[in-house]
Amino acid sequence: MADLAYLEGFPCPRRNEGGDREVAQEGLVAISDRLIFLDVETTGLDHQRDRIIEIFMLSLSKDGEVAEYETLINPQRPLPKEITEITGLTDADLKDAPVEAEVAPVVREFIGLGTPVAHNLQFDLRFLNAMFRRNNLLELGGAGIDTLTISRELFPRLAVYPGGGGSHRLSNLMYHFRLEGAYANAHRAREDVMLLVEVFRHLQDYASGRRALVYPEALIYGCPTCGAAMHVVEEQQGKVLVCRNESCQVRLVV
Repeated sequence: MADLAYLEGFPCPRRNEGGDREVAQEGLVAISDRLIFLDVETTGLDHQRDRIIEIFMLSLSKDGEVAEYETLINPQRPLPKEITEITGLTDADLKDAPVEAEVAPVVREFIGLGTPVAHNLQFDLRFLNAMFRRNNLLELGGAGIDTLTISRELFPRLAVYPGGGGSHRLSNLMYHFRLEGAYANAHRAREDVMLLVEVFRHLQDYASGRRALVYPEALIYGCPTCGAAMHVVEEQQGKVLVCRNESCQVRLVV
């Protein structure tokens, strides 16, 4: 975590006329002096009706300053069973946690003028801004860095790894960048943010050319026949890319 060189900027990847990836000559997308990597766990998907139950934020500054904030939040309502199954959190875990009105001012002050970074950023911003509105606090703008958007730009049809859940899911990027040894059990806010930081670094290294890896085209651009995202399947002879499109079913050994 001490190496903050990746805060210098984010390359602007684009494709040349031959379809090869290159970094735009204009240089780097500017990154603010302070990034706020964040993740929220919620009672559901509706930012108006549902509530945040856990938040973790990691602040990284260009001057080397590192700060973090995390808390559980009592939603003052029972947790849906499926949320407990996903996060492992129970009503008992949240019973003595602070309520939203106590947490919201602290969260807003921690973010300050920093740039939010998240995977599917708009989801987190919708929930945070709904909380800020309910507590008469200044909302965040729509700006920030979304690793989901960056992943879609760099790997348009990223193959789905076993356990990845979907092409551009954070968990799938974990397997793509071989981070599962440290983060395979991530599904709480702190663990998801730590994984997010590593994924951000790997995306930036790949976009800038600092990572020398060359991926098979079908792994990142999809099936050469139908264009669908491939699936990585472990077989005795090694990894195989399989197209799950019933009308295609291409298989490629990688």
